[in-house]
Amino acid sequence: MTAIHLLIDGHRTVCRDLLDSAVAPNLSDQLTVAAWIRAEEPRAESMQIIAAQWQLSASFNAFSACDAGATDGLACKGYMGGIFDGRYIYFAPNRDGNDRESVHGRVLRYDTHRAFRDPQSYAAFDVEHVTPLRTVNYYGAAFDGRYIYFSPQDEGHQYHSRVLRYDTHRAFKDPASWSVHDLGMIHSHQGIACDGRYIYFPPGYEGTASYGAIREDKHSGQVIRYDTRGAFADPQYWQTFNSKILSDRTCNFDGGTYDGRYIYFAPLSNGVVLRYDTRGEFADPQYWHHYDIGRFHQDGWYVGAFCDGRYIYFVAYAHGTIVRCDILGAFDDHASWATYDASGTAGLDTGGFDGAIGDGRYVYFIPWTNSQGRHHANWLRYDTLGAFADPQSWTACDASRTNRIKTIGYNGGTFDGRFLYAAPVCDDEAFHGRILRYDTLDEGAFALKYGDCGHNGGLSAAVPGPSFIVNAEQGPRSVSAHRTLAPGWHHIAGTYDGHQIRLYVDGKLAAARKGTGHIQRCAVPLSVGQFADGAAAFRGAIAEILIADTAYGPDEIARACGDRLGRTRLP
Repeated sequence: MTAIHLLIDGHRTVCRDLLDSAVAPNLSDQLTVAAWIRAEEPRAESMQIIAAQWQLSASFNAFSACDAGATDGLACKGYMGGIFDGRYIYFAPNRDGNDRESVHGRVLRYDTHRAFRDPQSYAAFDVEHVTPLRTVNYYGAAFDGRYIYFSPQDEGHQYHSRVLRYDTHRAFKDPASWSVHDLGMIHSHQGIACDGRYIYFPPGYEGTASYGAIREDKHSGQVIRYDTRGAFADPQYWQTFNSKILSDRTCNFDGGTYDGRYIYFAPLSNGVVLRYDTRGEFADPQYWHHYDIGRFHQDGWYVGAFCDGRYIYFVAYAHGTIVRCDILGAFDDHASWATYDASGTAGLDTGGFDGAIGDGRYVYFIPWTNSQGRHHANWLRYDTLGAFADPQSWTACDASRTNRIKTIGYNGGTFDGRFLYAAPVCDDEAFHGRILRYDTLDEGAFALKYGDCGHNGGLSAAVPGPSFIVNAEQGPRSVSAHRTLAPGWHHIAGTYDGHQIRLYVDGKLAAARKGTGHIQRCAVPLSVGQFADGAAAFRGAIAEILIADTAYGPDEIARACGDRLGRTRLP
């Protein structure tokens, strides 16, 4: 066994050639990465690196595509958002045609441990009639570490509030794995958010019992919240808050995000961002605030929001004005807000997106429709290491044909730690199931993280907390704690033995998942407290790091944690 011990004393650094001489000879077999860190704040939704051998790609051309539209003999077309559970990507079923009655419940799943373009890597299951209630048309999904929740929209002729839940510990195609809770409201909900305990459903439109067809002329303010610590079917764990009591414009939202304390709802049509302080009572209006971003763009709509740990980006819908909020500033202070008109970036029509995803350095805006209402595939990317108002910080790429497949028309997506996945909806001709994937990695072997981004796309939500990822030959293998840690000293460790990946927090097993494959060898230097390029900086102190070319067992991890405590007081 070869191991290296680094005494860091809180400094972020890049250790060039260290792995080549010490660990790399057998890195393709097994690995342990462990560290003593002092966290100053939880800051959920902030990717914070403890130690990594991971280099993000500076180029913007690594797209691939797979048509999964006929998986398992089902018409798998038309999805709104996706969610990653640590191994599988789930796409939320919406509808498969322009007719509102074409709503469906065919959940599409991709196994990230298998080849992306292999049809055998995909599965589909029609959930429309697996519960006592009809479960169709959902808009985004959330993952709490075990269950996936789908945000309800409508059933073609009427809005509904039937929240669908899947138990990831059970078989995907077993009807008993699926359950539903109906709040009995004739309202749609668009997107989803999570603070680690509660799931939030942003309100969209409101219907009446007399409607014979869907209408979108009455906006809803009924925010739904579910306490994941309670029984799914028990009404006492469900609450609603009518945001219209704050203003007649605080309604009709599309997507949300979380910054570690506040939940933000993106304004679809009324231009008003709604924010809730999770430290206060849900039903108390004093913990709800709003800010008008309609002043930044005439008739500007926004779909989805993304938090990088310092800033929240509101995604421009059918126009190119991106709005950014500094979460360290006062919410109602105009100085906390900034805009950038990204229209025409790289000579492309970059106006009109639906959700955004981040990889620790770059924010990717998912193309949807332009100002003329036509679907496009002009991806927009912002480099968070550059100035927001500097055009050099922005680039764009046309991904309209990938692997000889027409790849236009996407709505939200998700991230598995290496690849971005865009949820397929429709182009100007038809609804489709052509999944578009982007590889964010140049080269890399592993990353141990204190925090990770879970609200990817603005329509999907999770709070991963500490996580560990290895880049195997067949793709990434990862595991997350799905909880944030209190400020103070912690011991975080990740192990991989070629069969299973594990994460330990303070000497105890926090999560484990099966995973096979040799770790990819690479020439990227070891970086501590950040990626090698300086992105995804850890907010705190790192006292000590251990890297070994073997997978430590539970007893060895416990000793590594306990030895430090017994040997000396932490600095």
